[in-house]
Amino acid sequence: MVSQGAGALLRQLVSEGVSPWLSARDPEEFAAAVRYPTLGGHFHNALAPAGCTPAQARRACDLLLPLFESSRGTVGHVSVPVSPRWAHDAPALLEAARALHRAVGRPNALVRMPMTPAGLAVLADCLADGVGVHACLVLSDERYAEVLDAYVRGLERSLASGRPLGGAPMVASFPAGVFDREVDSRLDELGVAVDHGLRGAAGLAVARRMYRIREERLSGDWWRVLRANGAPQPRLLWGPGADGGVGALVGWNTALALSVETLEAAALEPALTGDTLLNADAEAASALLALERLGVRAAELAAVLEAQELARLQQDWPVRSGSVPAASPGSGYSSAPAAEQP
Repeated sequence: MVSQGAGALLRQLVSEGVSPWLSARDPEEFAAAVRYPTLGGHFHNALAPAGCTPAQARRACDLLLPLFESSRGTVGHVSVPVSPRWAHDAPALLEAARALHRAVGRPNALVRMPMTPAGLAVLADCLADGVGVHACLVLSDERYAEVLDAYVRGLERSLASGRPLGGAPMVASFPAGVFDREVDSRLDELGVAVDHGLRGAAGLAVARRMYRIREERLSGDWWRVLRANGAPQPRLLWGPGADGGVGALVGWNTALALSVETLEAAALEPALTGDTLLNADAEAASALLALERLGVRAAELAAVLEAQELARLQQDWPVRSGSVPAASPGSGYSSAPAAEQP
């Protein structure tokens, strides 16, 4: 359950075009969100955490299915991860993603996978097959541009095969809070003052660059053709982190991954001030350039963070999934979903 203030904040976010995603710590919290009106009543989408079974994921999908259908696939999704064991093996990752999607067996289930080079290839393959994807660990605007390229390739193949494009939505997520913490750690090492204006600014700057890239791509003639054939608009999902940042990441057709604790803390902060992402590309470029002059390059940091976060997911997977070894691709559901930063 959430407080009245938190519920009011969620409604305000929705009115600003921001879709709230529930990020639960563990299967028990996730199950409670399904039993009570937290999921569906307050949050319109969910990230399945570590240890959830396919049956639990199905129950969450069923709870959100009315929202999914009434919104024509805009909201009502449940993101369930493929084992990170296959992150660098495209054929195995594709088989595991297909097996996971079959195991959950719901139209509003998204398979979640890191956007390594193998993940980019599998993203296009899944969309061509009509399988929705949550592209995670997108840590730079350059990588997000590659994600959009793969998204369009998948839709083109789907269109050529005569498959309805509306059945394969795509969400790409950027963990802005994780990015900010790493940048601030680098600034600490460089001896930058704790009250420096660039602290806590990097995640927002990268998010603004991603938002601008998406808006530019969606203004093209070919996208209009895909859209006319039912292609869903790709949504950007932000992970603001436990220390806040909710009001800084507001833009139309975006989403926020929030734990109940982060939501409640954000509800105590000043009210939202409207869109923070649109037409802010110049400001974002200025902030990233200033960071580079201090010795922090966003592109290099993104590569380091991708390797670190992927290694963490791979190391944590056996424990998070109850120490059940991942099955070989083709044998069905690989293992239980693991919680991860969006």
